[in-house]
Amino acid sequence: MPPQDASPSSSSARRAMLRFAIGLVIGLAAAGLAGGAFVVNRLWQELPAVDHLADYQPRLPLRIHARDGTLLAEFGEERREFVAIDEIPMQLRQALLAIEDSAFYEHRGVDYAGLARAAWANVAAGGHAQGGSTITMQVARLFFLSAEKTYRRKIMEILLAYKLERAYDKDKLLELYMNQAYLGQRAYGFAAAASVYFDKPLQELTLAEAAMLAGLPKAPSAYNPVANRERAVVRQHHILSRLQALGWIDRAAYEQARAEPLVLRDGPGVGEFAAGHPVEQARQMVVERFGEEAYTRGLDVTLSIDVQQQRAAMGALREGLLRAQAQRGYAGPEGRLPLPLPTGPALRRALAAYGDSDTLRVAVVRAVTGAGIDAVLRDGTALMLARAELPSWAVAALRPQAGARTRIEAGSVIRVEAQGPRWRLRQLPRLEGALVTLDAGSGEILALAGGFDARRGQYDHAVQALRQPGSTFKPFVYSAALEKGFFPGTLLADAQREVTPAARGRKAWTPRNYGHQYDGVTSARRALVRSKNVATVNLMEAIGARHVQAFAARFGFDPSLNPAELPLALGAGAISPLGLAGAYAVFANGGQRVAPRLVLRVAERDGPVLYQAGEPVRERAISRRNAYVMDNLLRDVVRQGTGRGALAIGREDVAGKTGTSNDARDVWFAGYSSGLSTVVWMGYDQPRSLGRATGGTLALPVWSHYMKGAVAGRTAMTPTMPQDLASFGGDFVYPEYLGEACVEDVFPHVALPLACPG
Repeated sequence: MPPQDASPSSSSARRAMLRFAIGLVIGLAAAGLAGGAFVVNRLWQELPAVDHLADYQPRLPLRIHARDGTLLAEFGEERREFVAIDEIPMQLRQALLAIEDSAFYEHRGVDYAGLARAAWANVAAGGHAQGGSTITMQVARLFFLSAEKTYRRKIMEILLAYKLERAYDKDKLLELYMNQAYLGQRAYGFAAAASVYFDKPLQELTLAEAAMLAGLPKAPSAYNPVANRERAVVRQHHILSRLQALGWIDRAAYEQARAEPLVLRDGPGVGEFAAGHPVEQARQMVVERFGEEAYTRGLDVTLSIDVQQQRAAMGALREGLLRAQAQRGYAGPEGRLPLPLPTGPALRRALAAYGDSDTLRVAVVRAVTGAGIDAVLRDGTALMLARAELPSWAVAALRPQAGARTRIEAGSVIRVEAQGPRWRLRQLPRLEGALVTLDAGSGEILALAGGFDARRGQYDHAVQALRQPGSTFKPFVYSAALEKGFFPGTLLADAQREVTPAARGRKAWTPRNYGHQYDGVTSARRALVRSKNVATVNLMEAIGARHVQAFAARFGFDPSLNPAELPLALGAGAISPLGLAGAYAVFANGGQRVAPRLVLRVAERDGPVLYQAGEPVRERAISRRNAYVMDNLLRDVVRQGTGRGALAIGREDVAGKTGTSNDARDVWFAGYSSGLSTVVWMGYDQPRSLGRATGGTLALPVWSHYMKGAVAGRTAMTPTMPQDLASFGGDFVYPEYLGEACVEDVFPHVALPLACPG
């Protein structure tokens, strides 16, 4: 039988059950909503205040500039430059919005359709595939939230987005984001990224470059064009497609930008290489004054450095050191890699310990053949060094019978340099050097090269190295002698003799002239011009070692480093290249000692000036007549003596002195022209002989090469003879020493008496 209809009581029960179920669902939903509202309300109460973003002050790095404003270096954990929204090009803003949030100006902080799409994509992917965050939500995350991926953080992100939209307009929110987002390479914000990747200000970015930068916020490492060029280009093209699809660019602009080759910043700028040593000096000064706050306060430091002269100084010193090393033969490969050689990333890792040095690139030899050296750079670029073009020392190193230390074979780590389409084999120098030049009148340091490569070590040979000045000290002996009644025409004994007899615990000292050439008797002028050691020691003995020590202190020689003993006459003391440049500046500027200075100005970015260099600090070191006579003598050193190589700069006012310390451990040239005082030094960090090298053969060519360009456009100095200077016997003399006030012949073997008139 078919079932009978349910009784009225049964139907009533089912309806009651249905009403209960519906009520339960509604109740649970209401409770859920109430609970959710309670949770949201509690989270809303926990939201941080956002009003401080109206006066957003990011941590700004320390920047160091040359005198013309060129950026030399930037210090701080973050590379950052704040730029107002009106100064950000529209095409860059559009490129960012096209990929990150195209509806930014339509929604109110949250794009629910975008969130839904992201949620569905995440479910389909079985993990996190899309974020769905708007620009406003990303601002909330950047400034207030951690990077954890939880539902609570997402809810906080949404709530903060609403709060931010109520507090600020869209342009302000976009400005905050574009100045705060991390874009790789320590760059925070798009202005810093434009500089880091393209060495350009925002206003000069092309559409293609803007699209490249716009792809970085999502994953700065994955889309970094330096590390992942291919992936970065794919994302760049996708952004260009989005711009066209949105109607923000036309087809022609799209095609042009897509076809534009990606040209990234080519290697380090001047501040990261050529100006490394003066930048480090300035950094230490500023941190000493302002503490660690210097790295976040946004300080702009202006140095006295002239960019062109700094580059020229670094180039001249490096080339001189490379040339000096080549003259000493091949020191051998820098290392050896086991065979078979790795490739790709493994090769880069294997060569990580061997850093490039400006144009000198690291390569590893794959094979030595009859044609030459088959090698590869760390980036995989293959190159061939033709045997016919190799220097003799390199050819010798290719022979199988070459010593194990110097032999070039498969696996050898070598150094190469591009010269047009060809490559040249080079080697890092084992010896070091310094070149420093300053304005003799103001003391401003215009160029300071403290070594072959500042990145190989921060030791600054121009400032920190205290080395024996050798014969560059002799002019200070003669300057001191002028104040004791001697003059350029004074006749000095120049015959080999035992100056300091042997005694207990001390050897006898018998100074010798270079080349063992002695004149018997010579004038003081000729003794300096020809750099006569014995005559100079005799002169110092006549005027007193203590007098010379005290007199040299006027020029900046530290008495504790320059003892009052006769070897001081030959430069047995110590001074830094910067100190010696300051000392020679006294002769160049008419007798005043001017304190060298590097930092001209310190200011907060777009804020107050915290330090401004005033007038140079000057003090009279020697009289004008003393400076005039010494300048005349030092010009003769160049015209007729050991400094003749300096004539190459083509200036009549060039003056200077070569220097070679004991056993040729240090070689120098110190000189000046057209108001510039410049010193070049070379030697080993751990002092040892340079062999037959002299200041004239190693240091002077570097000085001349650099100074020829440095003095271009400057006016030659033509000093006027002071009135308190007289002429006698064809040379200069102080008037008060004429007549009865003659030099007494107290050291018959040292100096002959001055012949006094009538």
